[in-house]
Amino acid sequence: MIKFQKLVSYKKGRLGDERGIALIVYLFVLATMSALAVAAIQITNLGLLTSESYRTGQKAFYSAEVGLDLAVNAIVEEFEDLVPYTTSLDDPNADADGFITVENYRDYKVRYKVTNPLKKYLYQSSVGSSFIFHHAHTYDIEATATSLKDSSREFLKERIRILETPLVQYFMFYGQTGGGADLELFPGPEMNMWGRIHSNGDIYIGSSGDGRGGFSRINLRNYDDQGNLSPHLMSASGKITTQFKYSGQSFDNTVFVKTSNEGTTFSPTEALPPTIDKSNESEQESRFNDYVLVNEPKFVTPSISLIERGGFYEKRAKNPKTNKIDSIIITGTGGLGSGNIEVSVSRPTLTNVTDLIKTGRTTSGNSIPGLPFPIIQETRNAFEDCREDDRSVDTTDIDINALQRWYVAYLASQGLSLGGNGILVYTSRSPDSSFTNHNGNLQAIRLVRIDRFHSIPELLDETTLVTDNPLYVQGDFNSINTKGVALVSDAFNILSNDFVNHYPGYGSIPPNGGKVCGYGQAVLFYYFRGSETTVNAAIFTGNVHNRVTDGDGAHVFPRFHEWWHVKPNFPYKASVLNILGSFINLWTSKQANSEWCPAGGDCYSAPIRNWGWDVRFQDPNFWPPFVPSVFSVERVGFLEK
Repeated sequence: MIKFQKLVSYKKGRLGDERGIALIVYLFVLATMSALAVAAIQITNLGLLTSESYRTGQKAFYSAEVGLDLAVNAIVEEFEDLVPYTTSLDDPNADADGFITVENYRDYKVRYKVTNPLKKYLYQSSVGSSFIFHHAHTYDIEATATSLKDSSREFLKERIRILETPLVQYFMFYGQTGGGADLELFPGPEMNMWGRIHSNGDIYIGSSGDGRGGFSRINLRNYDDQGNLSPHLMSASGKITTQFKYSGQSFDNTVFVKTSNEGTTFSPTEALPPTIDKSNESEQESRFNDYVLVNEPKFVTPSISLIERGGFYEKRAKNPKTNKIDSIIITGTGGLGSGNIEVSVSRPTLTNVTDLIKTGRTTSGNSIPGLPFPIIQETRNAFEDCREDDRSVDTTDIDINALQRWYVAYLASQGLSLGGNGILVYTSRSPDSSFTNHNGNLQAIRLVRIDRFHSIPELLDETTLVTDNPLYVQGDFNSINTKGVALVSDAFNILSNDFVNHYPGYGSIPPNGGKVCGYGQAVLFYYFRGSETTVNAAIFTGNVHNRVTDGDGAHVFPRFHEWWHVKPNFPYKASVLNILGSFINLWTSKQANSEWCPAGGDCYSAPIRNWGWDVRFQDPNFWPPFVPSVFSVERVGFLEK
């Protein structure tokens, strides 16, 4: 019994030891787990703090970036109005230090400042397989973001380069949005082209026939008719297709693009396929050696408000802000004679010279020998525009050669000469910017040699002529000693050398007292036969694109009003219209807004189109003043503190 008790006692002692050890181990594990838990909590808290710090830091960074973006937007908006930005100190919202403040942007106070505008310089970049020039403007921008809820703060600084790209470097440029951005080109006869072509939308292109039931070609090449080398490119923000926009009719194997920039033979070439779009972009761009591009960025283009009364161009004509650019303002509100015309010049100071223009004299009272006269006149019921609902047209007729010869004599009488960087002419028959021009006679501007005995189609300096009205160019223009010229208008019309008003001067007077609209082809053919005419200019104007049938497009971008081809003689013959320059479509016409009328109707028949880009626009010295441009932004430096 005693032995048994000992045995039992021995066993109890061992079991108690094991329980003690287990308790110690348990407490140790518990302590370890508690320590780990505390550490985990600390790590979690630290992670949360780090995460929150990172999050607030990122918010401050992004808020400061908003300041940089606001500064860039302010700069670009000025440039899009063709006004070079200076510094934020000139902003009426800036404080004494030049900072512009957004008091609360998502719980941050954001401030930005623009400084150090470097003098503009020429800058070259690549577009496709060619180079293009820009005016480069450089600015330093700094921005801060300070939290309104905590201590987070961010400071950023960057240097940007604004690239101002004068659009005279394009042969065809369609820069609107939506359907107005689509470029359609379907000439009948063979057409050689050179220069850059761009659409902010899709390009529909093909040769629709040569007048004998067959098909001819469009050749996009790298040289002009005189063998001068030219960059060439076809680019679209959408697709490129050889089909009509609406009917879908295809014109395969009618458009050929040279795939090199060497030599003046049309070789090597590739024919455009039916469609180039996202599905075959890489393959086709490679096949054309980057002379054909699709899905390109869209350009933000100038607004029609630039040409309206009181807009940029009238303001700049009144004050070019430099003595190197001369300017002339011509306004009139209708009526016979020149009684309602007012003319002012900017140099040496803004001066009304209406009486001098009427008499063709200078300030000294001297007449100018051999000066074409009159220089400017108003003509009521000058002719009918069959496209614009058969409306009669009242014109301010300007002999641009006579005007510039008078102006040179006017400056000379005061011991001055031309500034040297071009002449800006702003002219309008609109009383103000609200004028619609939709009722009564159509109010328009016409460039014409009023005195054909003494006037020649020559300009004396690079020239930009701007009007908010429809513009008509009658006869050869800028064809002698050609200068760089930009014509900017609501709508652009061409009248040939042989265009007559209502009375041809031969044969009988057309029916209905000289009216021709509604009398069809016979009247147009007999009385209004277009003759070979040459116009050298970059044309910036609007079109009317809200149609749902094929027919409109770049081939009728200049509006016609005559019977250019000879019929019924066969084979097909036509007078030639020579245009050397640019076709730049920037807006929808507001005043002359009637739709295009088809050939074969009573509006016109088409000329032979000998059209191409003026390769002299490769030289910046050939650019006219205040040319409409597009803008892009490059970041050339960045700093975070």
